[in-house]
Amino acid sequence: MRHKTLWSKKLPVWPVALGLLLGINLSCTTKEAISTNTYTYNLPKNSASLYPDASWLPDTYKKYYPDLATTIQEYTQQSLVRDGFANTQASVSIGADGSPSITLTGSDELTAMQAFAGVQKTFLNQSDAMQGLQGVSNCQKAANCWDTDTTQAYPWAFFLPLGMAMTNQALVNFMNYPPAVSLEQKDYLNNNTMKRWSGVLQAVGIQKPVLYETIVDGRPIAAAGSNLQKPLPDITTYFNSQGNNYVTPMISLLSQSNTPGYTLPVAVLGAPAGQDWAKVIKVPSVQPGDVGVTIDISPGKKTAWVAGNHPNVTSYQCCPGDPSKGCQANGSYPAADQLIPDEQTDLMVACIEQKLAANPAADPHHVKKQCLKSWNSHDMPHANQVALCVRARLDYSWNGIGNCKTKAEAEDFCKKHDNQACATNASGGALACNQ
Repeated sequence: MRHKTLWSKKLPVWPVALGLLLGINLSCTTKEAISTNTYTYNLPKNSASLYPDASWLPDTYKKYYPDLATTIQEYTQQSLVRDGFANTQASVSIGADGSPSITLTGSDELTAMQAFAGVQKTFLNQSDAMQGLQGVSNCQKAANCWDTDTTQAYPWAFFLPLGMAMTNQALVNFMNYPPAVSLEQKDYLNNNTMKRWSGVLQAVGIQKPVLYETIVDGRPIAAAGSNLQKPLPDITTYFNSQGNNYVTPMISLLSQSNTPGYTLPVAVLGAPAGQDWAKVIKVPSVQPGDVGVTIDISPGKKTAWVAGNHPNVTSYQCCPGDPSKGCQANGSYPAADQLIPDEQTDLMVACIEQKLAANPAADPHHVKKQCLKSWNSHDMPHANQVALCVRARLDYSWNGIGNCKTKAEAEDFCKKHDNQACATNASGGALACNQ
């Protein structure tokens, strides 16, 4: 924000007093003029096809996207807010040739507006987002690739990672696919998965978690968050190969940094994302807790990365001994009693994210040792023990008796039980939040 002081002058006390007696205001005040900047630019002509719109969406989602210009404006404004443009508004018009035109108006720096526009235009060009649409189109044309059942609650739909930070993000998350509820909510981050992950990021001291939540999914396809009726298309065939080269270019674009020779780090979240990341960087496998450096993302640059659990893993975990149905072994599924180990892994990964974001050139193996000691060892600082306990009781499976609904309830439980998130009763049973 730019401020310019026009003038400020103090008058002697006696004229002011005289003025008050005479009913004349002779005092001068400090006035500030806030400059307003305006920047107008056109998005690529065919970018209109990259935004959700009633003209092509399955019927389930049409009512949420009745007007294309409004949709582009809303997602652009989301990105601006998350990028830290507190004083800039976006307006959108669609030209006769179908090209979207965006005007940014506000007191944020003009150069920052121009940088934002540059990334947005590149994001939507032929070499990046359009490749994602091409992959979806190819899948739809191939036999037995696309789920054509539009009668289900959440039919498949093309959905790019719109509305997130694009110029001030701290890192890039590589994940599997966006849950369709986010398409319905018109917000890529408005889902239980990312809400929970925001809490984990805050628990390790990250002040602005949204800057750590810019996402590139291996498959830009909105679908049901669980129990998919059909497996999603293969990432290499449809989204990371010649003619469908979406994933690597998009990560490269969104991970550009000011650190010479390095991109921003990448956080790989979830087992499916780990399997796909292994294909992207050409290694045998990637497991939660793994770290490394790759040269396969951006030409001439190194990319540090860390792999973690799915961001919502603890929502399915309980303390040992919880009798709740959702916490018991079920067929081929083991008992969901890994709450503390999964929570510690997640906090360690968030810690690694924070340190690599602060220094993209840092050795991720060295950073992991530091974060292991801080969050996953017997030497955890007291403050971290408190944070771990509180997070675990908040993240506890909603099917379990131990789930705390509010932070205050979790803090009370942890204080009462010396920060032992899985404290037990006299017979070794799990405790409810209010016990």
